Amino acid sequence: MRRLLLYVHFNKHDRISPHVHYQLEKINSIFSKVVFISNSQLVAEEVEKLQNRGLIHHFIQRENAGFDFAAWRDGMAFVGFEELKDYDSVTLMNDTCFGPLWDMKEVYASFEADPETDFWGMTNFRANQQFKEHLQSYYLSFSRKVVQSTAFQDFWLGVKNYTDVQDVIDHYETQVTTNLTDVGFKYSAVFD
Repeated sequence: MRRLLLYVHFNKHDRISPHVHYQLEKINSIFSKVVFISNSQLVAEEVEKLQNRGLIHHFIQRENAGFDFAAWRDGMAFVGFEELKDYDSVTLMNDTCFGPLWDMKEVYASFEADPETDFWGMTNFRANQQFKEHLQSYYLSFSRKVVQSTAFQDFWLGVKNYTDVQDVIDHYETQVTTNLTDVGFKYSAVFD
């Protein structure tokens, strides 16, 4: 399987925390390519540590404009939407979570073999009065079928650089699941 990881990092002290090294070390073997996107201003030595250990293939440093969703959008633009379509899956992850606590290869194999799962995430947010049920955005994985769709590309090309994180939640985190299910894609969560 040819898999891509777009990993978004932010640290207010412009550092890479030890848990980020751990995450990338534990999941690196799953992916054909890892693009590390930092919304912090890192010194070269911080990035070189990741590169020298073979944990990342590409590095993008950007201003923290638009938070994670704009960073993922920029990562997709860096790779190119035509090249994205060549991957069996595209995974979006940020550094706000800890783990993995087990080998993720089995999780990927399970979802990739399930014809009822077009995209998946670690956890879902149950519907309430304010939001529909949706996958939480700290870890999302999309199959090739989804990535090749117009709905996927249109969603990501439409991401704006919001300055208020609540706008990102309202317009993107809570909507990415709905936008894809509205056109017929099905999703699953590791922890439902």
